[in-house]
Amino acid sequence: MRNKMIEAFLSPADREAVAAAVRAAEARTSAEIVPMVVGASDSYPKAELACAVAVGLAAGIVLTMACASRNMWLFLLFFSLFALAAFEAAKRLPRLKRLFLSRQRARHETRQAAQAAFYAHGLTGTRQRNAVLVYISVFEQLVFLLPDTGLAGSLGRPALDALAADLGRGIARGRQREALLACIDALAGLLAPHFPPRPDDANEIKDLILI
Repeated sequence: MRNKMIEAFLSPADREAVAAAVRAAEARTSAEIVPMVVGASDSYPKAELACAVAVGLAAGIVLTMACASRNMWLFLLFFSLFALAAFEAAKRLPRLKRLFLSRQRARHETRQAAQAAFYAHGLTGTRQRNAVLVYISVFEQLVFLLPDTGLAGSLGRPALDALAADLGRGIARGRQREALLACIDALAGLLAPHFPPRPDDANEIKDLILI
């Protein structure tokens, strides 16, 4: 499911455009801008179970009443059949699964996954500790921008939150390519005065990470 979501989110042409935008941005600054797109930040098994229970109960009650019966075994039959179908459907249909996932839980899991990815993919390993992660989780429809310690004082939290909000709105409108390109360009504009290009600059991290 995760790979399919990424494929639907960014086409091959979109990915090439994003990587090119990162290269252009990093020609203006020695900082590293790292867009990362993941299909989902967690598998959320409890959301699948909640969907199964809710649908199974509703179907069991309605269909048992429609049969003018109070037979518990009939109810359990309907419950089991529809709960299993709903469980499988939730695993395959992100929109259905999201109905049973709280926004608070999604934000918590996505933020944790972004923080873990920041370290796992070496964003703390740049010479000047000046990498910034643009983390997009497609299933949760959430965005987090995480800067390394060397960017303290250069990228304030309000600026990062504003960029994340703009990117999130663009994604919600189905304009993820344009919104991501704009975010990359804006980050380069904010970083360039503090981290101008260096003669010995090297591309220390991949231009686009897809998981």
